[in-house]
Amino acid sequence: MITLIFVLVLLLVFPLFFPGYYITELLVSFLPYLAAISAVFVIISFVHLRKKIKPDYPIPVHRYFRWASFFVFCFLFFWYSKQFNTFYIPKIDSTTGKQFNISNSSTGDLKILFANIHKNNIQYDEIKKTISNADPDIIMFVEFADHHYSHLKEFLQKQYPYINNVSRSKKFIGNVVFSKYPLSNKANDFPQWMRRYGYFSIFYQNQEIYFYLVHTSSPNSYNHYIMRNDQIVTLVKDFKNHENIQKHDNIVVIGDFNITPWSSYYETLSSAFSGELLNVDKRIPFLFTRRLNILPLFFAHIDHLWASFGLNVPQFNALTMPGSDHKAFLFTLSIKK
Repeated sequence: MITLIFVLVLLLVFPLFFPGYYITELLVSFLPYLAAISAVFVIISFVHLRKKIKPDYPIPVHRYFRWASFFVFCFLFFWYSKQFNTFYIPKIDSTTGKQFNISNSSTGDLKILFANIHKNNIQYDEIKKTISNADPDIIMFVEFADHHYSHLKEFLQKQYPYINNVSRSKKFIGNVVFSKYPLSNKANDFPQWMRRYGYFSIFYQNQEIYFYLVHTSSPNSYNHYIMRNDQIVTLVKDFKNHENIQKHDNIVVIGDFNITPWSSYYETLSSAFSGELLNVDKRIPFLFTRRLNILPLFFAHIDHLWASFGLNVPQFNALTMPGSDHKAFLFTLSIKK
């Protein structure tokens, strides 16, 4: 039992002192679970402490260990809980003092569906039903493959005549946009091992809305972890360059970033977008967007939606996407008057 507690404490303490390491990234991806584990061991250590606190207990060193483990787990629980709570904040953004993109009006709003559809997803009929029920104006998918296109093309082209895609392999596994509105300013011809996003705009309510559709590499290995970090840096650099060339009032950045709000690399995005965009995810606590396939009881928050201050997001919901290990986002956009 002592060995187990010692190893567990080392794992839970590691992210506090070694941020930015690969093992830290894997651990903090499931930060709410770390808080829950810490809480469980607070209770366990307290129960054991009460049993061993008798004056005639023969091994006093164990008594000190119980006290130490109790206070360590208390500290870890409060520290991880604070990290969790500081992301999900109320309607006012503490860093900018500005109101979140919330409006009571939903009339005339642009409806958008986003999802990581999963490259091996073959539930075509269920996907069609989800799209029909949602009836979005724009559909944005990542991990969209050839077989998806061949089975969904006829269904989608009836309502969504405007298409843009960003391929990242010979099998056409990449980002795709289906829209009822014409697409402009398309950027989709750059090397995808570095620039893992698509870029386009639409004309809506007499103004342009600019979209970044992002899908970075999954950090399922150290090499992919480094690749993902480089892709985030490239995205931030491109975003700043675009805004320096021409300031845009209406911007949406959305995608599967493969990064949680508690990663030190999330700060790279947050700092770059600070003052320009707000993360709409902050409005929904416990928004776990991806299920871990090898451990289906574990979920992580790795899909995000940022919107500029010139846009309202009146409605934002997480939906089940049939056949995918990710939640879908269904939301509406309107331009502030």
